[in-house]
Amino acid sequence: MSNYIQTVVDKFELRVRRSFFYTEDDLWAKVEGAKVRVGVTDYLQRTSGDVAFVEIIKKGLSVKRRAEFGTLETAKTTISLLSPISGKIEETNEKLVEKPELVNSDPYEEGWLAVLEPDDLENDLKTLMSDEEYFGLMVRKLKDQYKSESG
Repeated sequence: MSNYIQTVVDKFELRVRRSFFYTEDDLWAKVEGAKVRVGVTDYLQRTSGDVAFVEIIKKGLSVKRRAEFGTLETAKTTISLLSPISGKIEETNEKLVEKPELVNSDPYEEGWLAVLEPDDLENDLKTLMSDEEYFGLMVRKLKDQYKSESG
């Protein structure tokens, strides 16, 4: 079985990584033992354009679930990144300083944003979507976007 659930809508081929958790704001969370790695979804990076700059709050700072922990700048827009969980920033992806395009080329692996030490992982996970739930939401968002663009 593939590591991804995939679909094609209009010109977009989109993938959702299996076994990750997702927010309605198009971020993913991957539980890695006692830590959680966070990044943006394939949908967000494809619909936002080429990433020019990524800024994440400093290592050691705490963030609440759904609070901004960074921004993503593209040619089209600046996106506020809202944390999928509450916790302390343990690590940020230093590669993104020199190569922000990793968010576009590999959003689920090399293009990750931060690793957090969760405050209350069990309860935070209850607020997130499964891969299947997020896949359905993503397809609806794309179809709605396509309908509004085509009139």
